[in-house]
Amino acid sequence: YRVAVDWQGIDGSGDGDFNWNGLDETVEATAERGIKLMPTFYSSPSWLTYDRRVMPVWSGYAIRSWEAMLKAAVARFGNGGTFWREHPELPETPITLWQIWNEPNIRNFAWPVSPGKYAKLVKVSAAAIRSVDPGGKIVLGGLYGTPPPGTGIDAGPFLKRLYRVDGFRKSFNIAAVHPYAADARRSLKRILPVRRVLNRHGNFGRSMFITELGWGSDSATSFGTGSQAAQANRVKSVFRTLLRHRARLRLRSVIWFSWADLPVGSYSCAFCHKTGFFDDEGNPKPSWWALLDFTHGD
Repeated sequence: YRVAVDWQGIDGSGDGDFNWNGLDETVEATAERGIKLMPTFYSSPSWLTYDRRVMPVWSGYAIRSWEAMLKAAVARFGNGGTFWREHPELPETPITLWQIWNEPNIRNFAWPVSPGKYAKLVKVSAAAIRSVDPGGKIVLGGLYGTPPPGTGIDAGPFLKRLYRVDGFRKSFNIAAVHPYAADARRSLKRILPVRRVLNRHGNFGRSMFITELGWGSDSATSFGTGSQAAQANRVKSVFRTLLRHRARLRLRSVIWFSWADLPVGSYSCAFCHKTGFFDDEGNPKPSWWALLDFTHGD
């Protein structure tokens, strides 16, 4: 389960008095169910910058504040963390996967879009996390496959430029991509460039995650398929495609975005209010049963 963690939400004033209540609830719920959790840390707080998209690498104070937050998270939820000592009734399921930022190659989440700034963020994040848990795994922020013209840098070229920064190669463990596209074939075409860049830099065995992918059952948005049946067919098509290419991609995980449809009148993003496997009343859609065909669930 991938959970977005907004820095502002856990440290609203910059005094280092972190509020973990929301994340505590998610960690507890996933641990009870035996679900592995991966948090995605992103978004600079208002007490640090006027724009949440600005990555905290422009000053020593910003970097130290970011590092302190990450270290506190690992110390609480990672291997041997205080959360697990406080909750002996839970099966200990420490967080070992830490995703740094979200879609750093598109201006929706990064301003400016800068491979150099993001490489620096990954490097300082990796050092902070590994200083508390040497076994922690650093997951790159999901690179948006092909941003709309003028909004960012394609995933492959962006990753290529990250590798130009000294020390970046050793700073991460898993690459991640968000290959949104019109259909499964085009989605695959947006994943392959990332794999090629990894291979060209000698990281043949380094794993890849798809940390967002989805199509809706609506007919009003850019990734809407027009009906629940069409959405289910898209699930079948994309999972068949990804399973067929899993070995060459070194693909270890696919996270659908998102689990359930949004209630009427709520907002998350421009296309995702009907991308769930369940409708807004909690009823399974045909896409859920299509997914279970691949997971062999009951």
